[in-house]
Amino acid sequence: MKSGSEVDWAAPDARGDALLGAGATRAEKMLTYGVGVAGAAIIVFAAWIHRADWNVVQYILAAIIAMDVVGGVVANGLNAAKRDHFGPPSATERSIGGRLVRRPVLFTALHIHPVIVGVVYPPHLWWWGVLWYIAILAGTALVRAVPLYLERPAGLGFCALATMVAVSTPSPEMWGWLPVMLSLKLVLAHAVQEEPYRPVRGGEGGSRRSR
Repeated sequence: MKSGSEVDWAAPDARGDALLGAGATRAEKMLTYGVGVAGAAIIVFAAWIHRADWNVVQYILAAIIAMDVVGGVVANGLNAAKRDHFGPPSATERSIGGRLVRRPVLFTALHIHPVIVGVVYPPHLWWWGVLWYIAILAGTALVRAVPLYLERPAGLGFCALATMVAVSTPSPEMWGWLPVMLSLKLVLAHAVQEEPYRPVRGGEGGSRRSR
């Protein structure tokens, strides 16, 4: 087992952060924002290279969605976020967003990204967006309903099946990746309760406290 980290469920004495979790380290922040920016750059560049039939507004919207979803995969998987989502309340819970992230099914219900994409981007497959919205919401509810020891494998199973379906069915141009990334962000990264590892303070290894 790697040393240098410990499991710590204690709410930190830090500013609330509904996006990354209270007490997120500099490395956690840089990783999240770096991946989010990279996701936005990739979708814009890919659409430009493939000469997608998009206008300026569609390019901007695509960058925003990609940054939120791709960066959100990392953000929801951060140990600081896991502690905020499933541990004792921290300063984050004082905000509406901080209370929302502690309710994964409701949090997922607000992610209408596939519906927006299905309506806004050609060939305007509105049904695609609705079906994936319902599927991902159901996946989150499933993960929260199973026993704790089955949450991770259930989430992984959903993401595996969602990937197979996503690459085998029609989708709006340049958006076949969205159901996969939303599944990773919401069903696997957000809905699964996991131990929040934090950097050890004052020693190598440190104690390993559990909730």
